Amino acid sequence: MAAHHAAGVEGSSADYFEIFSRSVALVGVAELFDKTWFMGLLLALRYRARTVFVGSFAALFLHTILAAAMGYAFARFLAPRVLNYMTAGLFFVFAGLYAKDWYFADPEGDAIEAGKEEAGGDVELLPVDNEDSTSTADTEGDMEGGAPQALKAKSSAANGELAVFSKSFMAVFIAEWGDRTQIAMIGQHASQPLVPVFLGSTVAFFLLTLSAVGAATLLNGQKLRERVVFGFSACCFGLFGVLALRDALCSS
Repeated sequence: MAAHHAAGVEGSSADYFEIFSRSVALVGVAELFDKTWFMGLLLALRYRARTVFVGSFAALFLHTILAAAMGYAFARFLAPRVLNYMTAGLFFVFAGLYAKDWYFADPEGDAIEAGKEEAGGDVELLPVDNEDSTSTADTEGDMEGGAPQALKAKSSAANGELAVFSKSFMAVFIAEWGDRTQIAMIGQHASQPLVPVFLGSTVAFFLLTLSAVGAATLLNGQKLRERVVFGFSACCFGLFGVLALRDALCSS
């Protein structure tokens, strides 16, 4: 039964590209404007964007590896047709959940502000004077011309960057655990060839993390209706469910 995963090399390039593209779209729809995405945005508003990006993407990449491992484990015990039916059912459930969110959402609700508030409640930011103290130490070292002061300032800066990396990694990793995106990835890894799904998920997380960091200033003051986000997500997951159901019927 594991042959379905191992036999991914037998698929054509067109099949691989379709699965890769579907994985990019699936993760992108599930994750965009999600709490995890907003955590990266909020951290980038306060700290160096490059460090936040590396920490956030490292956490999401680890989740991709875990999803691939769990999906492969499921594939060892279930037939491909069963996995496709289960994945289709999972995506239809997600479509229903997003449809429910759309139905109960405030027509005037702002998805950006709601996401910031939800993420902000879970992220405990580092002390505000962390970077300021580093820059102050650099200035004092330069004024005094003392090598020990300069080394101390560099060490303080390095420790500050490590603290920001750790904060970004832990906040994003914990937020993503048990999230809809993670469950969807496991289903996709279980029912489709491992390599294109893994690469598609990785590319999607890379682009999403990049967009979260880049949007830190672009989305400031912007407004996006919650109903638009939920409605779009519901339609997309409905489409993913139809595609998974087609795979199940073709494998019968």
